[in-house]
Amino acid sequence: NRQITESTKIYDREGEKVLYEIYDEERRTLIPFEKIPEKIKQATLAIEDGNFYNHSALDFKSLLRAQLNNLGLLFGKSGVVQGGSTITQQLAKKAFLSDDRTITRKIKEAIIAYRLESKFTKDEILTLYLNQIPYGSNAYGIESAAQTFFQKSALDLTLAEAALLASLPQAPSYYSPHGSHVSDLMARKELVLNRMELLGYITKADHEQASAQELKFSQIKN
Repeated sequence: NRQITESTKIYDREGEKVLYEIYDEERRTLIPFEKIPEKIKQATLAIEDGNFYNHSALDFKSLLRAQLNNLGLLFGKSGVVQGGSTITQQLAKKAFLSDDRTITRKIKEAIIAYRLESKFTKDEILTLYLNQIPYGSNAYGIESAAQTFFQKSALDLTLAEAALLASLPQAPSYYSPHGSHVSDLMARKELVLNRMELLGYITKADHEQASAQELKFSQIKN
């Protein structure tokens, strides 16, 4: 029954062009599953939860792999800290809980994730996720992210742009295109493309073309 907040939009007299968009903390435009491009879904799955359609609310293999990786980091192994949360768990956290790193929150997250999996289809969960999560700069959901960073609809995103936006939710402030870690953002975009090719979503030629595309970001309006 949770209602997701959307921006208020003021259109021109023909009702086609948005003249103003009014929002508080969350700039968001909800879009249905069929209007979310496959490249967006695939890029998100590739970097966040490649086994999404084959596991239940929790992916125990990913959890174990993440814990082994993080344990290795404690003993000097190179790499980055990994999380093993599924997309359903991330939706549960972003929609109903907080980012607190506590056992209690993780238990609640798991319970809500199982409830979500029992009530909704995988496509519905992915749609809710892509309309819910923050991408930074007050952009919530993939449509607002596309408009905020590229001034275009999600339907018009290129593969490179889709891969870049899929890179943001892990740490929206850190990876902001307007921040001081753009080189890390571009490296993560390449990781997304690598994962997409590995999973068979794109060809090597698609990957090379997307890697070669120069991305131009919109200026954030105050």
